[in-house]
Amino acid sequence: MGTEVISTSEESSEISDLEKKIIRQIEYYFGNFNLSKDKFLKEQIKLDDGWVPLEIIVSFNRLKILTQNFDTICTALAKSTNELIEINEDCTKIRRRVEKPLPEGSYTSQDGVEDRTLYVKGFKKNNTLDELLEFFKDYKVEHVFMKKRFQKPSKVFKGSCFVLFDTEEDAQKFLDKSIKFEGTELLKEKKKDYTKRKDIYYDNLRLEKEKKLLKKGDKKDDKKVPDDFVPGCLLKVSGLGETITREIIKEGLEEFGNVIYIDYSRGKPEGVVRFETGVAATVLEMAEEEDGVKKFTFGSCKATISAIEGDSEKEYWKSIAECKAMMKKQKNIHGHRQGKGRFKKNWGKRQKGNNQDNTDQPPAKKLKG
Repeated sequence: MGTEVISTSEESSEISDLEKKIIRQIEYYFGNFNLSKDKFLKEQIKLDDGWVPLEIIVSFNRLKILTQNFDTICTALAKSTNELIEINEDCTKIRRRVEKPLPEGSYTSQDGVEDRTLYVKGFKKNNTLDELLEFFKDYKVEHVFMKKRFQKPSKVFKGSCFVLFDTEEDAQKFLDKSIKFEGTELLKEKKKDYTKRKDIYYDNLRLEKEKKLLKKGDKKDDKKVPDDFVPGCLLKVSGLGETITREIIKEGLEEFGNVIYIDYSRGKPEGVVRFETGVAATVLEMAEEEDGVKKFTFGSCKATISAIEGDSEKEYWKSIAECKAMMKKQKNIHGHRQGKGRFKKNWGKRQKGNNQDNTDQPPAKKLKG
């Protein structure tokens, strides 16, 4: 089926706010960042020479909120100056232009992506993604990722985000400017600088915690390495992205050996992987080396890996032993209490010294029936 060629000069030069949002949302769906990760959309593209029915596109939540009218969508896309999307003749299908193919390989791990990603802080915690997209619309931005923390019963915005710009020059221009959002000066830094700063912060925090543990309690026999100590099985992973989960880490490393525990929480920059056997050195041998450090790709994130050895390894195993001892103590305290009612010890038996045994009153008569 042919392609409808509509010149932007033939259309009205005026683009409504709704049309701008439609263009931005659909071009995001078919853009490099999203399309490189969206398995469902990539499968749809393979079915019909890149064409995707609009009835599928309008089922996507963020576009569904804007409109489900095909004519409205096609009219808006015809006014886009990016020339990323093609429309078929009867306005029922769209596709990414053939002459603008998706870059090969993992887009988010390509060179330059980290250099054009900035950490930006200073937004209000009640701001929505639409408000952030509206704010960044004039700065040539490809993607905005809101940083959130878990707060029951859901996640809440932290007031900061990672912003991926079209080019490194666009990111640098934004970084060099003094920019305010609703009267608040925005704090900005490159993502890689932010990651390094947070790594140092968490390392210092961990050292302080270890110092407190050393000062606390008896430092003699209870500080011995546990009997189940396995040398060479601990692997430290640093520089993890916001979307990385324990499952993704395990999937990437389980080919080297059985992963029995991953000390990591989603959103944290680093974690520790514990193998059943001492295969940490093998993982390092197989990993890529960049700038003198070992790198390993987990999903869309290329992280730094290193073996935990020497005193750090012993201290980590000591903390494991302490944690097990504490859990056992808690279980002994809360798991063996006498229950109430029918679960109380000796329930149903007459207790010695009961007032009923010492009374002079005759026993109550049994009622028939």
